[in-house]
Amino acid sequence: MFDGKERSNREAPPMPSTEGVEYPRAASWAAGNCTNVLNDDKGKQLFRVFLFQSLAEENLGFLEAMERLKKMKNGDEKVQFAKDTLNTYQGSINLSSGSMKALRNAINTETLDPEEMGPAIKEVKRLLENDQFPRFRRSELYLQYLEELLPRSYAEKWAQSFEGLLNNHVGRHHFRLFLRSIHAEENLRFWEAVVEFRSTRHKASAMNNLGRVILNTYLAEGTANEVFLPFGVRQVIERRIQDNNIDITLFDEAIKHVEQVLRNDPYVRFLQSAQYNTLLGKLNY
Repeated sequence: MFDGKERSNREAPPMPSTEGVEYPRAASWAAGNCTNVLNDDKGKQLFRVFLFQSLAEENLGFLEAMERLKKMKNGDEKVQFAKDTLNTYQGSINLSSGSMKALRNAINTETLDPEEMGPAIKEVKRLLENDQFPRFRRSELYLQYLEELLPRSYAEKWAQSFEGLLNNHVGRHHFRLFLRSIHAEENLRFWEAVVEFRSTRHKASAMNNLGRVILNTYLAEGTANEVFLPFGVRQVIERRIQDNNIDITLFDEAIKHVEQVLRNDPYVRFLQSAQYNTLLGKLNY
């Protein structure tokens, strides 16, 4: 079991092999929510390696211990396991005082009341979902694993489909590296931020907050990552945000312009670049 005191001496978990895994399966781990990757043995192991490298493996370990606890039948064994779990994780998982108090009460009084343990489990799941899983999807570790599985035929299709390039994790990663080399990365970063913004459409507060972050990061005049838009487009976005008129369409006009900018010149140059052609040379049919 995880031991926070011995973190620096712990052996890294092994990388999952790519044997028996096809690209669509691995790509699906980044779709939707964290459940997708946790429900796949290979995906979960890759996520575990990422969490270990991020010094955050205790969150997954705690959830796995809680799942094991639910399945245990022997009362005395179950109580002892719960106490061991509390001793192991209470100093390393980041819980609110209320949830930690309820968890300790449920375990120390030996009631193991699911109602009292539930808030702690929910908070750790939320942390994985909202913080660590998004970083996993963007991580070099995950992208390298995907690249090992990517058939050359997928990458060849990017030459006929700009949308196919943007919608492929590996393709977008290499396009980003190319854009960085020509000092034009901010357009793609804005595009990705808007994709994330649209994914929060069922969470009003998250959409409002992210909309403001995108405005300040990419559209405010003089910002380091400023994306230049036709006259009037930024002003409409600013006015809608000021009026709290924020929905999934907020950045539609801006995205249309940015996609056209990317398609007109950088995309054509990328297809002729060493970045793209070196990748093609590494891939198998």
